[in-house]
Amino acid sequence: MLELTQLKMQLKNEAHNILDFWLQFQDNQLGGFYCYADFVGNIDPEHDKAVLLHSRILWTFSAAYRLLGDKRYLNAAQHCYQFIIDKALDKQHGGVFWLLDKNGNVTDSQKHVYNQGFAIYALSEFYLATGNEEALSVAMSLFELIESHAYDVAFGGYREAFDRSWNPIENQLVCDTAEGVLAEKSMNTHLHVLEAYTVLHQATQDPRVESQLAALCQIMAEKVVDGTLHYGLFFTRDWHCVSRDVSYGHDIEGTWLMDEAAKQMVNSQLATRIIDQSSAMAKVIGEQGVDRDGAVFNELREGHLLDSDRIWWVQAEAMVGFFNAYQKEARPEFLAYTLGCWNIIQSQLKDNVNGEWYWKVNRLGEPYKNTAKVEPWKCPYHNGRACLEMIKRITNVEQTDQVVQAMAL
Repeated sequence: MLELTQLKMQLKNEAHNILDFWLQFQDNQLGGFYCYADFVGNIDPEHDKAVLLHSRILWTFSAAYRLLGDKRYLNAAQHCYQFIIDKALDKQHGGVFWLLDKNGNVTDSQKHVYNQGFAIYALSEFYLATGNEEALSVAMSLFELIESHAYDVAFGGYREAFDRSWNPIENQLVCDTAEGVLAEKSMNTHLHVLEAYTVLHQATQDPRVESQLAALCQIMAEKVVDGTLHYGLFFTRDWHCVSRDVSYGHDIEGTWLMDEAAKQMVNSQLATRIIDQSSAMAKVIGEQGVDRDGAVFNELREGHLLDSDRIWWVQAEAMVGFFNAYQKEARPEFLAYTLGCWNIIQSQLKDNVNGEWYWKVNRLGEPYKNTAKVEPWKCPYHNGRACLEMIKRITNVEQTDQVVQAMAL
C-alpha cells in the first residue's frame, strides 16, 4: 500500500507538470491553443490549428478540473471550448472540421469519424465538469451525424472518411502506415468512437447511445480482436483484416477502454465477455510485448519486424491498462508491468529540462531529436489522462483496502 501511495503522489505531481506545460499554449489573441512546438518546446504561433488537438486539450483540462479542482484548468477548458464552438463546428453541414489556420479559418474541411468521436469525447467530459448543456447538445448532434452518415447497416461498425458534405472519400487520414494499407475501416477509429460513446452515455444515460455502444463493443470483441488476442488494425468494409501488424500500445489501451465501456452496458453477458477477454489480452501483452526493463514495445510488423522504440502514448496507456488488469485479478505481474512503464516514463520519456515528454526514445533511452514536442497528434490526452486515471484508480484501491481492514477489526 505504501508503494501505491507514493506512486499516487508522483502521478499527481506529474499531472500538474503536464497541465502547466500546456497552459502556456493558450492563444489569448486569436483563440484556441497553439498547435506546434519543436523538440525543445519552442512554440510556432504561425502553425495551423488542429481540431483534433483542441478536442484532446478540452478533454484533458475538463477531466483535470473534475479530479483536481484547479480553477486554472477550468478556465483553460472554457477557453478551448469556446474556440471549438466558434471555429471548429460546421454550421452548414454539421460536424467538426479537421484543420484550421492560426486565425480559425478552415484549411481542411474533411469530416472524419475519428475526429467527430474525439469532439464527442471532449464535449461530454466538459459537460460533466461544468454542467454546460450546450456542450452536451452539440455532443449529441455529432452522435446523430455519425449514426446517420457513417453507421454501416450491412456489416456493422462505421465507415470513416467523408468530405465536408458527408460524401464518402478515401480513408487516407488514419491509413498512413508502413504497410501502405488503404482500408475502409480501422481498429483505431472504432476504439476511439467507443471511448467517446462511453463518456457520452455517462453524461446522458441515453438508451440509443447505450445500444450503439454495445453494438460497437460486440464488433470489437468479435471482428477486431483476432484469434491470437491482438487487435487487427485495418479492415475491408465487411471486416476482413488486411494488415498483419500488431500494435502493443493499442492492444493494452483497448483493454481498459473496453472495460469502461462494459460498465455502461445493460447486457451483462456481453459485459462479462468483454471483461474476460480484456484480461486475457492483458496477459498476452505482458508476455509478448514487454521489454526486459519494463518498457512496452511499439509494434510487431509483418509478424517478425519488432519496433522496440518507446513511444510516449504507448507507455502511458500501458501503465493504465496493466493497472486495470491488476485491479481485476491482483496478480503481482500486472503491478510489476505498471511500475515498469512508470519507471520508463520517469527515466527516459520525461523531459526534465524543457517539460512534457519526448515523443519517443530508442531502446537505449535516447530521444529522437527530430520529433516535435507538440503537433496535431502529440497531445496532453494520453499522458495527462494516464496520470489522472491512475490517481483515481489508486484511490479506489486504497478505499477498498480501508473497508476490508475495517471489516476485519
